[in-house]
This record gives sequence, structure tokens and C-alpha cells, in this order.
Amino acid sequence: MKAIMLDLIVSHILKEAEDVIRLTLVEQDGGTLPSYKAGAHIELQLPSGLLRQYSLCRLPTTGKEFEVAVLRDPNSRGGSAEIHRLKKGDKLKAKPPENHFPLSNSRLPALLMAAGIGVTPLIPMAQKLSQSGAEFLFHYSAKNAHQAAFYSTLKNASFSDKVEFHFTKKQGERVDIQALLASLPDKRNIYVCGPNDFIHTVLDTARSLGWPEEKLHYEFFKGVTSPEVDIAPRETFQIKVASSGEVFDVEEGLSITQTLEINGIDIPISCEEGWCGTCMTRVVEGIPDHRDTFLSNDERASSDLIMPCCSRSRSDCLVLDI
Repeated sequence: MKAIMLDLIVSHILKEAEDVIRLTLVEQDGGTLPSYKAGAHIELQLPSGLLRQYSLCRLPTTGKEFEVAVLRDPNSRGGSAEIHRLKKGDKLKAKPPENHFPLSNSRLPALLMAAGIGVTPLIPMAQKLSQSGAEFLFHYSAKNAHQAAFYSTLKNASFSDKVEFHFTKKQGERVDIQALLASLPDKRNIYVCGPNDFIHTVLDTARSLGWPEEKLHYEFFKGVTSPEVDIAPRETFQIKVASSGEVFDVEEGLSITQTLEINGIDIPISCEEGWCGTCMTRVVEGIPDHRDTFLSNDERASSDLIMPCCSRSRSDCLVLDI
């Protein structure tokens, strides 16, 4: 079934921090947008056709605006650079909001931990926790205040007393994750987003201190690519179905699973972001360009498996065991 797409227009662009812009998006006809909860994201279809997902960075207010903040990433595969070229009045399409990173209970104590642009999904969480009267702490790590998205917003928020900044370019301000978690009076819900190393450090530390898995909530905002493979990734390539010999072209902006679906082949999917493992498929031939966060480094290096919902190819053709 074809996904419903929203017709949006860029109504406002603000420089949020060094290399970060905040976009306000509205319906082209001025109508009401679908509602969403803290932790949700939208998938934008950029003018080039690229599909990119961005967290919604504040709770709904008027019901007629989406806000996203995007870092200009020097290692971008094209999405962030294109976003930074957008102008007021540019038109985009988007899928309705989805949420794979929700608050489990907005009334329970929580610890929010963000690094870099990973702060975006945690701001609506802080807003909701504050509205609910929950006890929470918000620790935000960034290089410095100039590169901290939403620094002024958080400094002036109604819950600013809950926020602590850690600027890694200043000696002594790096967050001591071990000490922070050990100081908490309870095994509260932890919500963490940021670079993969940061997320893994928080999760591993919490587990070592006895945190139950159901209290650990996280979202990887960027896929991992294998450092062992130096063949350049391809935005357009072919996939071959091993069981039938059929060959399909995967165009730029379309995922492998979308290409297969167009051609009548369904693979079970869930998150469509490469973190749940539902769509994991064996690779018979070819070298995947891993953009998931599910596979281990050893699994990526073997090139035997792929998450076709988000990953692509480093070879001209991938033969899949389907």
C-alpha cells in the first residue's frame, strides 16, 4: 500500500547553532498537520528525491507546524547538505509522523541524555515530563555553547533547572557517565540519543550498574558504516533475487525493500531505520553498504547479512537470499 504523503512548505528557517538550522514546515494549503507525541520523527522527501528522517524537536502547539533541526554533516550522503540549501517557500513531501522512541510513562522519573544533534527528540520529552510534573534530569553534551543546538531554548525553558550542559572543549566539563548513573537514587527510565559511541557508553554503563533492559530507551540517529570496506557506496545499484534470478534497479531515494515491494516482493519490515532486525536478509554475493545499527561490527565485516530497509550497496549488484 502506498504511503500517504503530506505536502509541506518551508515557512521559516533559523540558524539554531553553528552548522545547525531549524526549519518550520507547514501544510501547503495551511491545514492542520497530523498530531504526534514526544520522540516522533518525520521522513522528508527532499527535492532531489532523497528520503531522510528527522526528529520533531518540540511538542505540537498550533497543530499546523512541524519543526526539525538539521546538522550540516561533513560526512553527509547528501541529505543534510541539501537541507541546508533549502529556502523559505521551498516545497517538500513527508510521511506522517512515526514514533519508535516514545516516553514509556511521562509521569515516572527519567534521565534524558543527549549529545550533539541527538538533543532534538529529547526536547519534546522534557516538555512532556515537565507538563506531567515528573521528576527528571536532562544532561546535554556538546563541543561548546555555539555548537549546542537549542542552547538558548533550554537555558530559558520552564524546566531549565533540570538541564545541565557539558561542553567537551572545556576541561573538566565532560560528563562522568559512571558517576552520574551511580548517583541516582533509583533505576529510572533512561532516554539517550546522539553519536553511536555515546549511546553505547551510556547503555553499557547502565547495564553494568544493574539497570533492567526495559528501562533503557535509545534512538540511533545515524546508521553505522563498516570501516573495513573501502569500496565507495552506490546510491544506484542492482539487486538480484537468488531464488528467481530477477534483477531490479534500486534508484536513488528508494530503499531495497521499497524497490522489492514495487516489484511485488514483500520482506517483513517494522522500524524501517535498521535498528529492529525484522528485515534482516542473507547476502549471497556483493558487498553491502551497512547503514543500520542492528548488526555487530563482525557481522558487518563478513558482508553476509543486510538490513534492506535502510542499507545500500558498495558493489554494482547485491544477490539476496530471497
